[in-house]
Amino acid sequence: MKLILFFAIVLITNFCFIIFFNFFSKFYNLFDNPSEIRKKQKSPVSLFGGVIFLVNFSFFIYFDLFFQNSIFLELFGLSSNLKIFLFIFIFYIVFLIGYSDDKINLRPLTKIILISLCLFMIFNFNERFSLKTINSNILGKEIDLFFLGMIFSALCVLTFMNAMNMFDGINLSSFLQYFCIALVLLIDPGLKNFGILLMFSLLIFGYLNFKNFTFLGDSGVYILSFISGLVLIKLYEKSNLYVEDILIIIFLPMIDFFRLFFSRIISGKSPFLSDEDHFHHHLIKKYGYTKTVIYLSLIIYLPVFLNYVFGYPALILLSMIVVYFILLKKIKLKFIK
Repeated sequence: MKLILFFAIVLITNFCFIIFFNFFSKFYNLFDNPSEIRKKQKSPVSLFGGVIFLVNFSFFIYFDLFFQNSIFLELFGLSSNLKIFLFIFIFYIVFLIGYSDDKINLRPLTKIILISLCLFMIFNFNERFSLKTINSNILGKEIDLFFLGMIFSALCVLTFMNAMNMFDGINLSSFLQYFCIALVLLIDPGLKNFGILLMFSLLIFGYLNFKNFTFLGDSGVYILSFISGLVLIKLYEKSNLYVEDILIIIFLPMIDFFRLFFSRIISGKSPFLSDEDHFHHHLIKKYGYTKTVIYLSLIIYLPVFLNYVFGYPALILLSMIVVYFILLKKIKLKFIK
């Protein structure tokens, strides 16, 4: 009954976001202005999208804390008031880092340092967040991380956050990826309620994003990828998955991130350079927006579906890497010179 009441409150709150969107976005007063060549919108677009997730995640955390005896929080080892306070504090700090970047455009190195400090605090004060082993289907064995578990885990989340920030280049691209993660969370009873909340939040944002009313902004991308990264680590451990299972779920933003990262370094440019060399940008130039969304959906969801039905994560992952580069060649994608 309490859970039903919680989702009813979330439902009403989010429909208020839609009905009174202009009021909320003007009150928030943060917009993405078409001041750069790569920003194609004709007028300023609200960056209120991140607030939707901030509010919904806050509701969920406080509901779990006060009405469910921290069932969800205890999955992550947040069993003491100090650990819970630290987690909530860092959650808001991550949002504020993204907000500051949206507002004053922080330097890439500054963002990386700030996010890294947040992740260090999370993983250092709670070992339950950290990976202890890597179970690989390709290698056919489990690799013990020993004392490197905390560093490796923090690096994984940091990389995922940067990858999703780069992937958030056109309307619905981030929606498709995060919604895939939400669907996967439904397979685990302990994470199912959060998965449902994430799905609903994404549907609200997806509608507004599709209508070009709002973007996620760095504030939205950061808290979404921060929470998603931690939840995926927990899903990996609880469900005894292979690391390839997780890589299939986040395949497209990750492989595009590493391709761009290394190609830019080879070209002597900043790996965090803003440009239109992303996979989705080349798709949209060649096929238009509608077909691009369809292709992105297939690339994101089909491997996850095939892996869930048939298994063989190593084979599926390796196949997707080959398919990715074949598609790059087909759309005549060129690395930055």
